[in-house]
Amino acid sequence: MSQSPIPTHIGRPWAGRPGKVRRWLPFFLLGLMVCVFFGTFGAGAQDSLFALRCSGRLVRIGDSKVDVLAKCGPPLYEQFVGERKIRTRFGHDKLILEDWIYNFGPTDFIHILRFEGSRLVEILRGERGY
Repeated sequence: MSQSPIPTHIGRPWAGRPGKVRRWLPFFLLGLMVCVFFGTFGAGAQDSLFALRCSGRLVRIGDSKVDVLAKCGPPLYEQFVGERKIRTRFGHDKLILEDWIYNFGPTDFIHILRFEGSRLVEILRGERGY
């Protein structure tokens, strides 16, 4: 009467089958590192939005400074970011890059509206307001 060998991997899927573990373990570890990196990397970052509601009126990317002023009122703070050269039919021109910061109070977030020239190009949501 010969005994069949007792499998050593029952209850331990990683034991007794090193070939399979060696195949998927690097992918698993890489995926885990990517999740941890991007999870912690984005924790303190600002969220980019497509629109912002000011007093019931919607401000969207592409709106002009005049529209934003009419809908949201004056910002808490205006910050000059820099200039960007653009090419036109007649040569080169400069666009003023500017951030407008709005604080809507402790029940909402601080919003940063980024303008290139007179057009809204990005809406960022920061931390809680005060």
